[in-house]
Amino acid sequence: MTVAQRQYGGRAVAERKAERRLRFIVAGTRIFAERGYANCSLADVCAAATLSKRQFYEEFETREDLLVAAYDRVQDEAAAAVTKALTTLPPTIDARAAVTAVLGAYLDSMNSDPYRAAIAFIEVVGVSERMEQHRRERRHSWARLLDLAVSPMAGPTARVRGGPGLGAGALIGAINGLAQEWLMTEPRPSVEELVDLLVPMAMSLIDID
Repeated sequence: MTVAQRQYGGRAVAERKAERRLRFIVAGTRIFAERGYANCSLADVCAAATLSKRQFYEEFETREDLLVAAYDRVQDEAAAAVTKALTTLPPTIDARAAVTAVLGAYLDSMNSDPYRAAIAFIEVVGVSERMEQHRRERRHSWARLLDLAVSPMAGPTARVRGGPGLGAGALIGAINGLAQEWLMTEPRPSVEELVDLLVPMAMSLIDID
């Protein structure tokens, strides 16, 4: 029996460890969004998670590692929402309706709690060179996903203007900039209003021969 398979209180060590890691991520997401990443100490994070510093260092090396994990969780869940939306689109749907559904799925995921949009669009910006490189890698992942989605949405001859790098980057930049304004506007506009602004931009980046 491995250490991960050992049972404590009827639960495997690996299960308890995963649960503890998630508690740190959820707490970090909330407290970084509420107070700002730069204003939160490790002690603040541990208090929010009701766990110890020793337990933190069993999961993460630095506070920035926790920010990366929180950001990745937000992005992974948004990607899952977009993928689900793509797989459930009817085959006869037109390109504009498909783009509307995909952007709606992404923004609904970002808006599904009060904290994740702040993490995705504000708190990770300018933290470090490492974080900026990680954000760029995530943007490239989104670009690949969007490029793969174009043909099913717009037809086999469709392509993204500027290729998956520049074209998708333009749309992602528009989404990020709009989302930052959205977060700072009171009263906050609805997701539907954001989608209405973004759909024409997205459509302008798709060439359909």
